Amino acid sequence: IWNATRFSMMNIEDLPADAALSPEDRSVADRWILSRLNRTVAEVTRGLDEYRFNDAAAAVYQFIWHEFCDWYLELAKPVLYGKENPAGRRAAQQTLIEVLTQSLKLLHPFMPFLTEEIWQTLVADGSSVMVSAFPAADEAGADPEAEAAMGLVMEVITRVRNIRGEMNVAPSLKLKVTLVTPEETLRNTLETGRISIMNLANLESLNVTAETAEPKGAATAIAGPVRVFVFLAGAIDIAGEKGRLEKEIARIDKDLAMVTRKLTNPEFLAKAAEAVVAKEREKERGLGEKRAALETALKRLASFAEAG
Repeated sequence: IWNATRFSMMNIEDLPADAALSPEDRSVADRWILSRLNRTVAEVTRGLDEYRFNDAAAAVYQFIWHEFCDWYLELAKPVLYGKENPAGRRAAQQTLIEVLTQSLKLLHPFMPFLTEEIWQTLVADGSSVMVSAFPAADEAGADPEAEAAMGLVMEVITRVRNIRGEMNVAPSLKLKVTLVTPEETLRNTLETGRISIMNLANLESLNVTAETAEPKGAATAIAGPVRVFVFLAGAIDIAGEKGRLEKEIARIDKDLAMVTRKLTNPEFLAKAAEAVVAKEREKERGLGEKRAALETALKRLASFAEAG
């Protein structure tokens, strides 16, 4: 959190004290982190009220480390460093301040001395985090649309990064990626997150389309309802990619077997609620679709050499 504080302070120095902010100025990433903060406040408050201190501490850790530091700070950098969107930059700056100060309050019961020291550096108005108002969750603070949108963008980035890591592709090598989904709403979401995907996945190009011919020389991944094609012809170990796909298929087969056992168990079908059974059937369908897509990708490996 020290690094997050230093980063924030470096990027809010030129923010006017009376800077006006319109809700429309906030990016999807801004809305996402504020919605996640609101959920975290609710989780921490519930954990403290019920004396489940480990749960409360885990919620703070998950939010600050994995969502705020790992994701939001990286997502905000292009806007903070750029000059072409001053309103968006001010919104990101104010989001940084709000999230960091509220995070310090959430963390204070667990790390009082550290949070007080950071508070004195960040707020610097003579007040103490110890007597500041503890955050309160607000139903109006929930933004499920932003959470769903950023969830998809983050999953795509993660899938590309996973392929890069598993195939030992150099971090400096920019990749070409195609994202395929027939759903127009999802394509719009991906286009909105284009800059984030390009920057965080280190891409040379990004193509978002409804349908495409099966590409040659591409590693395949599934990000929810989106197919991810990462073009690696000439830059990967074909045998390694084959092993990756076979390992993923084996994992899906294991999950499918567990679901199938449930759905063929008369006792489960008789006792489980309809919604539970429906959920398992949907899970079975999704796993089946993923397996079919990966099987197709496995068969396409022979095209890599040809594409290169």
